[in-house]
Amino acid sequence: MEAKGTHPLNIAILDRTLRKEAWYGTFFSKLAGFSDFRNTNKNEAYRGAPNVVVQVVRDFIPQGRDNMIVPMLRPLVEPGVYGDAQLKGTGEELGLKYMEVMINAQRKAVVEQTGFMSNQRLKLYDIAQKAMPELVAWWSKVENQAVAESFYMGASPNLTAGTNDQGIGLKKRFHPNTYYYAGSSVITAVGTEYKTKILTDITTGITSQNVHKADAGFLEELRVLCKSRLLIEPIMDVNGAPFWVYLAHPRTFKALRQDTTVRAVMNSAFSTTKLDHEVIKGRNHFFYNGIAVVEADIEVRSISSGSTTPELDLAAGDLRYGWMRPALQTTGYMFGGIVLGRDAMAKGLAEPLKFTKEIDDHEAVVELGSRQIYGYNRADFFTETDKPSVFSRNNATSGLLTSAYTATNQSSAIVFTED
Repeated sequence: MEAKGTHPLNIAILDRTLRKEAWYGTFFSKLAGFSDFRNTNKNEAYRGAPNVVVQVVRDFIPQGRDNMIVPMLRPLVEPGVYGDAQLKGTGEELGLKYMEVMINAQRKAVVEQTGFMSNQRLKLYDIAQKAMPELVAWWSKVENQAVAESFYMGASPNLTAGTNDQGIGLKKRFHPNTYYYAGSSVITAVGTEYKTKILTDITTGITSQNVHKADAGFLEELRVLCKSRLLIEPIMDVNGAPFWVYLAHPRTFKALRQDTTVRAVMNSAFSTTKLDHEVIKGRNHFFYNGIAVVEADIEVRSISSGSTTPELDLAAGDLRYGWMRPALQTTGYMFGGIVLGRDAMAKGLAEPLKFTKEIDDHEAVVELGSRQIYGYNRADFFTETDKPSVFSRNNATSGLLTSAYTATNQSSAIVFTED
């Protein structure tokens, strides 16, 4: 069978190419792994990907839903018995926690040179070839921004958009682990620690009077925060050594590199073992005190002192607000660096990226489209009582949670520093 330029087979080939290039063009793909379900003796068993930040789930049980539940085992915490004490009857109940992942469709189309003669000059296969790099770049940006926004707002923009905009209408939720650097090796919680934040927590807590510039003391205390207060599980490098990732705005990265203590450590002890980890390949970075500081000009967002709408600054997931630009870098802006540990984000992927085509007006209009059904959700865990309120959906317009809810998050944090 001959596959000419307009043959559907070529579109299928481009499907696979587009899907691979678009996903692996994102920064977070280097931190992702695919978790799945396995059928053993007619029982579905969940198996998560090891040592990753983003858990990508492809199998929905059952099919035909807009959400799924990802189970995670809680660690055992009770002591064992000593000596000849009876073990029978002392077993600790195996606890589970669940993370709900919702999905929604997102689509993007390209119209190339509308008109019959235009299409004659540029046949369908050529149009597809020309449009493909643009769609690859667009989807890579969308995926990268969706993950970054989910760390700040709790879920990806295709889920937090209101039903009036064909979203799921899930309310945005500020990170329960939101902190700022108060200077002198002190990191202070915004609002009530271990609870989601409300708007006034952010607007009154993140100000130029409170937040200070990052230095060596900041990195020292950040390690303590991860290990003792938040218990964020670290990532392992290729040799099994644990470390955390701190995505820093270029201004924060510059301030840390100029700190004399940091510079002295970098000059005297340069580690090469972690250079093999995917998280830092191709990125400007340095290691200090078990933390990989990675420069992130797009992923890290900023808010201005006294801003009344910080969610717009932090989300920045709309073309109207200049998404995919570096966060503002003027005095009075605070940068929300992202701390990454294991299993910090879940991605539900019901339908992978696909190419579609549309020919209309007797072939005068040729339109190429792409679509994906997916969703990102930050790994926050709530009580069964609070869950319906936290994950209320079908809101007509995009909105924020107006109450603070107790949440357990042991995989990520947002820590603000000043320019």
